[in-house]
Amino acid sequence: MRACVIRAAKELHVQPWDERELQPGEVRLNFAWGGICGSDLHYYHHGRVANSILREPMILGHEFSGYVSEIGPDVSGLSVGTAVAVNPSRPCNTCDQCVSDLTHLCRNMRFMGSAAHHPHTNGGFAERPVVLAAQCVPLPQDFDPMLAALSEPYAVALHAVALAQLTAGATVLVTGAGTIGSLIAIAARKAGAGRLIVTDIAERALRRIARVADAETYVVGSPKADEAAEKAIGEVDVVLEAAGVASALEMAIRCTKPRGRIVQVGFLPPDSGLSLSGLLIREITLVGAYRFLEEFDEAVRQISTGEVDLAPFVTARFSIEEVEAAFAAAGDRTSNVKVLISFGE
Repeated sequence: MRACVIRAAKELHVQPWDERELQPGEVRLNFAWGGICGSDLHYYHHGRVANSILREPMILGHEFSGYVSEIGPDVSGLSVGTAVAVNPSRPCNTCDQCVSDLTHLCRNMRFMGSAAHHPHTNGGFAERPVVLAAQCVPLPQDFDPMLAALSEPYAVALHAVALAQLTAGATVLVTGAGTIGSLIAIAARKAGAGRLIVTDIAERALRRIARVADAETYVVGSPKADEAAEKAIGEVDVVLEAAGVASALEMAIRCTKPRGRIVQVGFLPPDSGLSLSGLLIREITLVGAYRFLEEFDEAVRQISTGEVDLAPFVTARFSIEEVEAAFAAAGDRTSNVKVLISFGE
């Protein structure tokens, strides 16, 4: 089969990859659609994601859907031809976090498309990826699996909003209108947000989220945004920080009400130089959000039933033969939110 393989920074290839026999509990899929994530871009541009450094060729991709093509031993509940969304998490199920039902914080997590361990954990961007049957969430018959490829990032958004503990009518600020920030805005609106404010540096992304989520939007650094920020000081109930920049978190602290809540979703660089004194003087709760738990199944449900329409966030689609162009498009945040790839017929 062919697979999308990263060998080092800027060394991305579509190449033959050996297939193997299925082990108990595994299924083989025919790849349908995959979404290029920020971590995929980091591996492509830098050969690493934080401390996860490429040391050998690795198949990329953890946002994908497919059709069951072969079923291994000891598998029940799936049939050949069934369309599925794939949960890329592979927790150990034995560590203290797993036995405490916090599998997303597993100490031995083997997340697909990750160089965190050696050997690396291959991702799903392959013609016939092998996954555990337990990772597969069946889709309704005749449902287009294209949108199901957004289940993973939408699950991240649902988890962040759950941690926000927002109440109906709450004033919510989302900083960052990339894929995760945009989906967080959708999830927050669905969870009952009243006034919903979204900030970003990309005007096009803000226009999209204003239309889809009925959000009040501001281009960071503009006079209009500066004026709104001054008026919002101490007035926001919940902030979901998805930009991953120090200035966004500092603005979040300034805008949050006394005893309000900030959920940090974006990864901040280690040299941020943050001032957190505002947390102290207003007793603000700052909580991190990482991946997801049961929210993955809920994301699939909402997407596949049409409860949420994420189609506006699919801004480009490419065949695997155009993988370099696909990664270039995914890195262009002025034009794109979610870029999808497929292997075609």
